[in-house]
Amino acid sequence: MDYMPNYKKNLYLNSSLKIEKEKKILSKIGLIIKKIRIQRGITRHTLAIKSKISLRYLAKLESGIGNPTISILKNVAYALNITLSELLFSENSDNKINLVRNKIDQYNNVQLKEILLFLNKFDKEKPKKINKNKIALIGLRGAGKSTLGSMFSQEFNMPLYEITNEIEKESGMQVNEIIELGGQSMYRRLEYNAIYNLSKKNKKLIILTGGSMVSEKQTYDFVLNNFFTIWIKAKPKEHMERVIKQGDLRPMASNPKAMDDLNNILKERKILYSQADVILNTKGKDPGTSYEDLKYLIKN
Repeated sequence: MDYMPNYKKNLYLNSSLKIEKEKKILSKIGLIIKKIRIQRGITRHTLAIKSKISLRYLAKLESGIGNPTISILKNVAYALNITLSELLFSENSDNKINLVRNKIDQYNNVQLKEILLFLNKFDKEKPKKINKNKIALIGLRGAGKSTLGSMFSQEFNMPLYEITNEIEKESGMQVNEIIELGGQSMYRRLEYNAIYNLSKKNKKLIILTGGSMVSEKQTYDFVLNNFFTIWIKAKPKEHMERVIKQGDLRPMASNPKAMDDLNNILKERKILYSQADVILNTKGKDPGTSYEDLKYLIKN
């Protein structure tokens, strides 16, 4: 290489740098898979089956140990309902978010307040056109979406639709049957169609979305652009307790790490849920108090 012409040395150097960069991306691929899987609320067992790989291999892959082939990555990507390129290069979009996060961590509270004032001023200069006749309640089960949505629907005579029910009515199948037959791609397609069709058919409505809807960019973008979106949130423990109180014991069934899983899901989806127009925290509140808060947010 000492006798290599300069232009060839440069080509060699550029290629080497690109290869090293690609190696780093591939070494993080397992973490990216895990992140997307958790955002979508898919268990590792389910993803392994849909990807046609062993549960043990998927665990190694998510830990950054596995050395996947393109064929395996393609199967995993399709099982997650994303393209192979989205899986391989999603780190690039995350870098922008991480850059902002790292920058913010350097500021003190006084500086952060000034930044927020600037952002609020920036938002007011380009106000979003909000249609409060179409309301979407987003968030995990157990936050109070159904209870609060029903109360608002009854008081203001606004049609209420739970998207999961609409998907099942449209397809004639239960959610687990849809996933079994067509995987995530079929479910997400039906989810988008249900929300789109309801939006076009109704001048006024409230929709209750599934917790993982926010992880599907096309669908979530449509909701953010066409609905007044409210993130209904609570403490993780309250989410779990409320779901169990409703008689659904599935969250805890044969899963001693259910609370850990729930915390991970909330952590991975937080930045997505935070894109809502407003946030309603039902933490430690009774339904009546939370409902008054909901009406205030919608009115103001």
